[in-house]
Formats: sequence, C-alpha cells, structure tokens
Amino acid sequence: MPLREFECERCGRTFEALIRHPEEEGELSCPACDERRVRRLMSAPAALGGSAEAGGGGGGCGGSGRFT
Repeated sequence: MPLREFECERCGRTFEALIRHPEEEGELSCPACDERRVRRLMSAPAALGGSAEAGGGGGGCGGSGRFT
C-alpha cells in the first residue's frame, strides 16, 4: 500500500495519503481547504540500509565495498 504525496491546487498545501487502489486518487480532497483538485508529487525514494558516508557500505552483502 503506497503512501503518496499530493499538493492542493487551491491553497498549495502538501499532504500524504495512503492509496490502496488507483481509483482512490480521484476521490481525494485537501485536508486544509477541502479542494478536490490535487496533484500527485514525485516523492524521493526511501533509503534502505546504512549510509556509505557513515561507513555502512550501503549494500547488504559484506560491507567493505571491495571486490577480492
């Protein structure tokens, strides 16, 4: 069940909505002003695993980042 981010075309507020079925997007309204004209925003993907900058390797197999 994807969590999607939307923006209201009237007041500009951004909000998230859990969309179980694609047809549910047409039934959304802004929680601030109840406007039904909302558009879906492109959200950044969620980060998985550790940070390469923090020495976590970023991957899930090993951690040194080197091939031997």
